[in-house]
Order: sequence, then structure tokens, then C-alpha cells
Amino acid sequence: MVAFQFKNGLSGAAGTVLWSRLGILVVLCLALSAGPVYAAEPATGGQEESGESAAGVALDRIIETPLSVRESRERAQRAVNELSRDIQDLKQTVVTLNKDLRVLEEDLLFPANTRFHVFVSLNVGEYFRLEGVELRLDNRVVSTYLYSAEERQALAKGGKHQLYLGNLSPGQHTLSAFFVGQGPNGREYKRGSSLRFTKEQGPKFVELAVADSEARQQPEFMVREW
Repeated sequence: MVAFQFKNGLSGAAGTVLWSRLGILVVLCLALSAGPVYAAEPATGGQEESGESAAGVALDRIIETPLSVRESRERAQRAVNELSRDIQDLKQTVVTLNKDLRVLEEDLLFPANTRFHVFVSLNVGEYFRLEGVELRLDNRVVSTYLYSAEERQALAKGGKHQLYLGNLSPGQHTLSAFFVGQGPNGREYKRGSSLRFTKEQGPKFVELAVADSEARQQPEFMVREW
């Protein structure tokens, strides 16, 4: 009985040690098996995040590549240039249309048989500065005009100003022009000139010409027919 108890006691102590060792082994196995899993999960998440980040950076680089930006700007510039050309073509079309309408208006309002034109030309600079003109046709004032500095410059370069456009019946008529401006030494200068002419069938053109006279050292005023 005693021997049985002794053996049974040894068996209990051995069992306790055995179970303790088994418990340690189980804990170690769990720790080893759980360690890679826990370590792997953050690593996997980090790889996914780094992969997504790398993909985003690559996409940004594709979108913001200098070459693509330059191509986009070039396409936009080409579109702007095409639009500018279209606008210029449209403006030119409008200008041409206005000219055609003006000619049509003149033809309707001023038939060729009765049309009468009066132009002003200027070839001065030393003895006279033109400021204004008054035009009378058969003792009736038909036009008055004051000239700006820009208009005087245009006339001095060879331009002609249409002072009057109207209808005039065939027959004898008298045209008078009165010029106002500054003469030699800046003095106020007024001169008049007249022309008696015959209007026939068809358009009639008259020019009021102002020019410097070197011989007389003063301006000359002429009314002449074309």
C-alpha cells in the first residue's frame, strides 16, 4: 500500500512536470505561429499603401509631364490662332460688305447722272495750316468741316478728303470755298476761291487744292475740275 502510494506520488509529480512542459511547448508554438501572422499583416498593409502611393505618383507624373503640358498648350494656341484667323476673316468680310453697301447706297441716293463730288487736297506745311473749310454751292452753304491734326497729317501725305457728295442738275453752277487757318508767322488766315462750271450728264468731280507757293511765300488756293 505504501509502495503503491509512493509510486503513485512519483507518477503524479512526473505528470505535473510533463503537463507543465507540454503547456510551455504549446505557448511557444502559439507564440511562434502567431508572430509571423501579426508581423505579416502590417507588412502587407504597408506594401498595399506603398503600391497605391506609387501608382498615384506615377499617375500624377503622367498627367503633369512637361511634354503633355506643352502639347496641351500647343493645341490651345493652335485653337486660339484658328479663332483669331476666323475673326479676322469675319472682320474683312464685314469691311467688304460695308463698302458694297456704301456703293449701293451712293448709287441709290446719288445716281451717276446727277452725282457731284468735292474733295480737299493739301500740300502745305510752311506757309499755311488748314483748320476748316466752308463750301457753298450756288450761294448756298452745303458743307462745313474742321480738321484735326491727324487729318491734316493724312492730307499732307497725299490723302484726299471727300468734303461733299450730293446731287446736282445739269447746267451752269458756281462753287465757292472759304479756307480758315494759320498763315505765315502764325497769323490767322482766311481765303476764298470760286469756280463757275457746267454740269453735264454723268458724275462731276471738283478738287479744292491748297499748296505752298515758294515764289510768293504764301499759300495758294485753287478750285479745279477733274
